[in-house]
Amino acid sequence: MRLKALVILLLGITITNNVLATEKPTASHKSVINYYMDSYINSDYKKLKAVLSEDAVFTSNRDVRVIKHKASDVLSQMKKNEGVIQRDCNVSSTIVSESDALVIARVDINYELFDGAQQNFVIIEKNKDGEWKITQVYKVFISSEGEAKRLASNAH
Repeated sequence: MRLKALVILLLGITITNNVLATEKPTASHKSVINYYMDSYINSDYKKLKAVLSEDAVFTSNRDVRVIKHKASDVLSQMKKNEGVIQRDCNVSSTIVSESDALVIARVDINYELFDGAQQNFVIIEKNKDGEWKITQVYKVFISSEGEAKRLASNAH
């Protein structure tokens, strides 16, 4: 009888832990940010898709131009590179501003082999179902003047 009770107790704990461990990625803005960062590092389009609003827009700078991409375009490109792990980079995040319905996070990606950085301003909104979803991402590519000057001086 004690063995049966112990087995039932352990089974109950295991089921409870699995239920808690499988929290939806959109349950909190923090989990959305973690999914975003992990999707970048591991080129995991499925993780990104799980936390993106269907009408999300990605905006980035290319030289002096601004480029906009739909979420579906970004996911298609990531799918082509699925499984490619980003090496030699550090990813960190900070909350710029937050409310009960809107969060602005900054996700910084610094490459060890490149004297520059990528700043991602990620807009996360709570939808009508109470899920947190990324609606906009502003990617800003920053290269330091020191790197540009060093490359120019090496060309001579």
